Amino acid sequence: MDDLRLSLRLLRAYMVAVDCGSITGAAEVLNVAPSAVAAAIDRVEAEFGATLVVRARARGITATPAGRALAARIRPLIEDYSDVMQQGYALSQGLRGTLHIGYYAPIAPAFLPHILRNLTDNTSELNFSLQECDNITAQSGLLDGTLDVALFAGDELLAGVETRSLMDLPPYVLAPKGHALSARSELSLRDLHDTPLVLLDLPVAGAYVRRLLRAAEVTPHVVATCTSVEMVRSLVGAGAGVAVLNMRPRTQQSYGGDILRTLPLTDGDPLHLVTGRAAGTPRRLVQVFQDRLHDWFTGPEARELITL
Repeated sequence: MDDLRLSLRLLRAYMVAVDCGSITGAAEVLNVAPSAVAAAIDRVEAEFGATLVVRARARGITATPAGRALAARIRPLIEDYSDVMQQGYALSQGLRGTLHIGYYAPIAPAFLPHILRNLTDNTSELNFSLQECDNITAQSGLLDGTLDVALFAGDELLAGVETRSLMDLPPYVLAPKGHALSARSELSLRDLHDTPLVLLDLPVAGAYVRRLLRAAEVTPHVVATCTSVEMVRSLVGAGAGVAVLNMRPRTQQSYGGDILRTLPLTDGDPLHLVTGRAAGTPRRLVQVFQDRLHDWFTGPEARELITL
C-alpha cells in the first residue's frame, strides 16, 4: 500500500478549507484558485472513500464528524513539516535556533558561558540548551540527535562520533591553605601516601585518579566521595583532605570561602579534553561554535586553567 498518494499540499488545502468553512475563503488564505481547493477536497474524499464535508452553495462547507477528526490529525503533521523545513533552511543560513550542548567537563562553567555569550553578540535569534552528563551519555546524545555538540574527557569513544582535541589536562593536587603539603612547589603521587583524599567520583574522573594512584603504588585513603567539583573544593577547603583534579577555576576560594592551593604533580598522565559531534556535515551553528571553542583553547586564557 502506498502511504504517500496524498501530498502535503492537498492535505493542507483540505485542512484550511475545513478551518475556514469555505472553499473561497481557503483559496484566499492559500493564494490559489477556488477550483484547486475544491479539487483537493475531492481527492482527499476519494482517497479515503468517505464524505468528509457537506457542501452548501449559500453556506459554504461543513465538515462531517469524520472530516473534523481527519483535519485535526492533519494539523500537527503540517506543523511538523513546517518545523522541519525551517530547521533545514537554518543549516546554511546564519546563527539562529537552539544549540544543544552536552558537557562532561567539571569546570566548563569557567569558560563555556563567555564563549556562548560571544556567539550571541550580533544576533538575538540564538539560544542554548546545556546538559551536564558523563562522556558516554554525551556521545549517545550526539548519535540520537538530542545533542548537537559535546565536550567530554577521556578516550572511550563510540562509533559514529567525530572528535577534535581541545587540550591535555595534567593532574594537580588541591589542598587547603596551611596544609602540610601546601608549602611545597610541586608534588609526586607518592607524596599522597596516607594522606586523606577527597575523590571526585564521576565515571571518568574517579577511575582516572584511582588508576594514577595504582600506577604509583599508592593506596588511597579516601575520606569522602562526591560528584560535584564545588563540593570537592569545599570539603578540601574545610580540611577534610586533599584532592587530585585536572582543571582549575579562576578563583582560589571554595564556596565556603576557604582559601585553596593548587600544586602541580610531577607524574601522572593527563586527561584529554575533546569536542565531539555526530559524523557527517554539521549545520553551520555547530561548526561555528566548535571553531570558536577551539580558537579559545589555543589562547592564553585556556592555559590559565592548567598552569599552576
